[in-house]
Amino acid sequence: MTTTTFEADEEPNYRVLSIQSHTVSGYCGNKAAVFPLQTLGFDVDNLNTVQFSNHTGYPSWTGSRMNAQDVQELFDGLENNELIGEYTHVLTGYIGNFAILETIQNMVEKLKAANPSLIYRKYRNICEQHESHCSKNIMKYADVVTPNQFEAETLSEMKITSLEEACRVAEKLHSLGSPNVVITSLSLSLDDVPDQVRLETSSKESLYCLSSQQINDGTTTEQYLIAFPTYEGYFTGTGDLFSSLTVAHFAHKQNSLIDAVFKVICSVNAIAKKTYLYQQKRNNSTEAGKSNAANMARNCELRLIQGKKEIEEPERYMDVIKKVKISF
Repeated sequence: MTTTTFEADEEPNYRVLSIQSHTVSGYCGNKAAVFPLQTLGFDVDNLNTVQFSNHTGYPSWTGSRMNAQDVQELFDGLENNELIGEYTHVLTGYIGNFAILETIQNMVEKLKAANPSLIYRKYRNICEQHESHCSKNIMKYADVVTPNQFEAETLSEMKITSLEEACRVAEKLHSLGSPNVVITSLSLSLDDVPDQVRLETSSKESLYCLSSQQINDGTTTEQYLIAFPTYEGYFTGTGDLFSSLTVAHFAHKQNSLIDAVFKVICSVNAIAKKTYLYQQKRNNSTEAGKSNAANMARNCELRLIQGKKEIEEPERYMDVIKKVKISF
């Protein structure tokens, strides 16, 4: 008789608790975050704070929002069954309710106590009320934050009108507690953009990404500007996609922020291009503003499932993305 020995899985076991909204149709919130993470080998438990028929870019939507007690009851169920110690990462999306954000803060404290190496990725936890206070309060627990320009300005209480000011805003966000900051979409003057990252398609409408990481025990800040093609159109869920891929690549790249973010942008930009081309084909013209009809909104949904290859192989799309290290 032959005995076969099965070796333990050498791949790291990652499990993410993703706390975001959910739509029955379309791709935003958890619908945009879960598939990319699972594709890259992460188990995902999704806690849906909102249950809508579709995203709010449509003419109408139906559904309901959870309250803080609802969220707490779900977490209690996980805790009572000793499931919270399995989480290696927590990902949160937009939270429009101050009480829920306070509940999440308490949850993250417990999760970090259960697993001190747990990574908390915070995306858009800006409440509609008390937004500055509640978001800043939870920043100290966030290992990575990925605000867009408006959100970064809100959190830092500073305006961004230049690359140097963007770097200062990132430093301010570091001072609030997060060692890794990604400002996902910066609008900069072409005159302010280094030649190394100017693309053939660069224009005054182009957007950029700033990666800022504290290294050497927080004594040094390493910052990069990343340029990528910009597609004119209406997109939803790109931020949720960006944040989920950041979780995955930040883990795979052993906490090198710029290496992770560069891969993230390669995938997100490739899926945005795929979506843009689909929009053109279905609508005959790209919607530059917010879509105002259900069929047009449907045509603008991210081509997420069709972008599986773009998620799995970001290296294939690196030739159109440029980065440069910056310092002031």
